[in-house]
Amino acid sequence: MNPAPAKAPLVLPSTSKRDALIAGLIGLVVLVFIGYGVLHMAQPVAGNKLTGTVIEKIFTPQKERQITFDGRHLKEAKEIAGEYVLKVRVESEKRTYEVPVEEPLYNAKNLGDSVTFLRPESEQH
Repeated sequence: MNPAPAKAPLVLPSTSKRDALIAGLIGLVVLVFIGYGVLHMAQPVAGNKLTGTVIEKIFTPQKERQITFDGRHLKEAKEIAGEYVLKVRVESEKRTYEVPVEEPLYNAKNLGDSVTFLRPESEQH
C-alpha cells in the first residue's frame, strides 16, 4: 500500500510591516479602552455621597425574620428587632434626610456625630 499523499502546506500571503504596526496599534487602543473602563467601573459617582450631622435617632420595633434564598436553597435567616433610622441634616443641601441603617451603625452614632451616606436612588445624578 502506498501512504496517503502529504497535503501541501497552506501558504498565507505575506503581511507587511505597515499592516502589522496598524494592527498592533488598534489592539493597544482597544486594550487601553478596556483597562480604563475596568478601573473606573467600580468607583461610585462622587456627587452621590452626602455627609451630615445626626439630629435624631428613630427606632421602630418590628420584630421580623429576614430569609435569603440562593436559587432553591435557604441561604440565610436572621432575626431583626426593628427598623433603625438616623435623621441626618445636610447643610450643603439645606435638607434633612431619613437614612435607614443597620443596628451596629445606629448604636455607634450619637446625636451630633457626622455620618456619610449615599443620596437616595430617586435623587442620584
